[in-house]
Amino acid sequence: MKRLSAYDAAGEGFALMRREPWAFAAWTGVWFVTFSIAAWTVAVSRPVGQTALVAPDTLAGIAARFGPFWAYLVALFVLVWLITAVATFRAVLRPAERAWFFLRFSADELRLGLLTLIAFLAAIPLGGAPAYFIFVLFSPLMRAIPDATRAFTVAGAALTIWVDVWLSVRLSLIAVETFSERRFHLTAYWPVTRGRFWYLLGCYIFVFLVLLGLLALLFVVSLLLPPVNGPHPTTILDRGGLLLQAGLLTALISLFWTISSTIFYACQAHAFRAVVGEGRDGVAPA
Repeated sequence: MKRLSAYDAAGEGFALMRREPWAFAAWTGVWFVTFSIAAWTVAVSRPVGQTALVAPDTLAGIAARFGPFWAYLVALFVLVWLITAVATFRAVLRPAERAWFFLRFSADELRLGLLTLIAFLAAIPLGGAPAYFIFVLFSPLMRAIPDATRAFTVAGAALTIWVDVWLSVRLSLIAVETFSERRFHLTAYWPVTRGRFWYLLGCYIFVFLVLLGLLALLFVVSLLLPPVNGPHPTTILDRGGLLLQAGLLTALISLFWTISSTIFYACQAHAFRAVVGEGRDGVAPA
């Protein structure tokens, strides 16, 4: 039996980028266009006479930044996310389907979109359930021993975080399994990760550390670029320079985003393939 390696799963994204460089370049290009559209929308919605962008501090402020186009941009980002995420799954699990750089809009993307919508709607009423039940569990203890309320609060918070992490890891392969099996296999989502919690948690810890390093690198590189948040340019040369700076920053963000998402989704695909490869209910990897 092949040993499961969290390190190998976390490195699947880098292997994929080396194996399919043109596909990775296409995904980056798609995200570059998407971020460029968002940047142009912000520029068009910028109030006349405002010399600098003010960071919004509420969801309403973020939506207002994009003016009347915010709903279209949300739909665009969701669509591009669906297409590129499934493209990563496809590149790892179905490498023969490389037409159009693994990019397409098919039943696979529709299933992931529906699954994401259901998960979002379910998270609203169920997201606070672990915290509520833990609060109910600790309430009698806090009333009986009021001097230890602080200790119980800290313990309850730590337990809540652990339960949330445990549930998130146990359910983390739903999307890739739905893609692999080309259906909503409701009875298999929970069993597929049984006995694999620590392996998957190790995968995500490795990925988190890699993404943290990439984020630090992005921050350092962004400091070397000239600022683009300033007064409106007055000459053609100034306008060209500002456009070039904005383009470089958008390209950098697009590259970081594509690398990060490729690493994460390739890790999930690798982990699913490794787990199913050991055998589960007679289901073979895609």
